[in-house]
Amino acid sequence: MGYNTSRYRLGDLCEFYRGASVPRTRMHDSGDCLYIHYGDLYKGFSYCIDVERQQKPIPYILSSEKIKDEQRLLDQDIVYVLTSETVDDLGHSFLFNNPQHVPAVAGTETTIVRVKDHCILLPAYLNYLMHSPRFLKMLRQYVRGMKVFRVHPRDVARIEIELPAIETQRETVLMLDAIHEKLLVNVRTNGYLEELLDAEFAEMQAEADDTWKDASLLDIANYKNGLAMQKFRPQPGDKGLPVLKIRELGQGECGPDAEWCSSDIEDSVHVRDGDLIFSWSGTLMLNFWAGGDAGLNQHLFKVTSDKYPCWFYYMWTKHHMRRFIAMAKDRATTMGHIKRSALANAAVKIPSSDVLCSQTKAMQPLIDEIVGLKIQSRKLANLRDALLPKLMSGEIDVSKVYLTQPNSHLHER
Repeated sequence: MGYNTSRYRLGDLCEFYRGASVPRTRMHDSGDCLYIHYGDLYKGFSYCIDVERQQKPIPYILSSEKIKDEQRLLDQDIVYVLTSETVDDLGHSFLFNNPQHVPAVAGTETTIVRVKDHCILLPAYLNYLMHSPRFLKMLRQYVRGMKVFRVHPRDVARIEIELPAIETQRETVLMLDAIHEKLLVNVRTNGYLEELLDAEFAEMQAEADDTWKDASLLDIANYKNGLAMQKFRPQPGDKGLPVLKIRELGQGECGPDAEWCSSDIEDSVHVRDGDLIFSWSGTLMLNFWAGGDAGLNQHLFKVTSDKYPCWFYYMWTKHHMRRFIAMAKDRATTMGHIKRSALANAAVKIPSSDVLCSQTKAMQPLIDEIVGLKIQSRKLANLRDALLPKLMSGEIDVSKVYLTQPNSHLHER
């Protein structure tokens, strides 16, 4: 390690507590206590859970639930996922930022990691350390199970870590938090931009008159289905493309465990940043892709048009999504889906060319900004992931990096 460090067993620095088991049927949209269910942690949260700025809604439970005192989350606790159906998903950790001390409970299949002395170890630093490749490698040597994989907290407690001085920890967290804050800003900004799009589109629909032409989704866009990419594996010498499936669309990226296909596929199923992708089977979704080049798998549409701007076919497809989701749910004996006939029967109103041109000037810049921020977020996340092991090892000297942005969870409590 590049810094002067001290070696500790994690069990000497932290206490570990099992979460409380409460079924989904007893979770509510409001209640007495926030409840952090492990199933909610795989999507929507990244590195931390901010109670005051929730990245996604957190369910509640009632005070009538039997909860032990040690299962209640304190500000700066770490919520740790040590049970998963895949080894790669083990070890997700989330710093719990709750400065107002809103009542909260760690849920089933989660473990609370509580730092004993913040003068020796900053919880935020430990949380980042737990995401580092070296720590995850040490964690996974303790994996047990065959269908469901687990790591026992007592084994996590045996892991030895190298800690720099507290000021070095503080500076490291400041650098990584600066990236994290920007990612959160991008997500919130895109949320506002989507609301603006919805408002503009609703106003446009309200102004429709008899001069607007009746059409369907298939009249304004091409919905190209993907291929069974397992039939198009990369050949020797071909670096290939990651395969975009429903899972990848939901998480917004093709992770390290994504399948790969040949780069020599037809352009209609080659996905690039800014392409509109519609998952029409399983989990129905509609998103602009910003995860880099990929090959489009079956059960996904790449939506394009030679006649109309992308904001137009995006908003009309989005307009029908709630109905499409209900239709797919009715067919969910195996895997819910919609048929192409649903697109043909989805009504669209096409305005005059003058109105369309005017609306494009207002709407298209919003779409471009949404896509641009998504691409920026992907690059920032890649930068963070590249910096993380270098900062944890001391390869990058944070004392030579000047940061002025304070972070509330680094102040003394």
